[in-house]
Amino acid sequence: MKIIPTARKPDLTDQGDIAAGQGDDSIDLQEPRTVRYWTETLGVSEEQLHTAVEHAGASVEEVRKYLGSHS
Repeated sequence: MKIIPTARKPDLTDQGDIAAGQGDDSIDLQEPRTVRYWTETLGVSEEQLHTAVEHAGASVEEVRKYLGSHS
């Protein structure tokens, strides 16, 4: 029987500049690489991202909903 390892969440601290924030389900505004990733991914300014997180929380899903309803 062959054992297949389970997938684990990537450790963003070891990935350098490679897609910081990708695969994560929350937005950490204290991490500059994560802020840069999400502003580029969502097509918003840093100020818009901060406002969205302030109103919707750090959940990526909730931030997307907030931005979609306020565009």
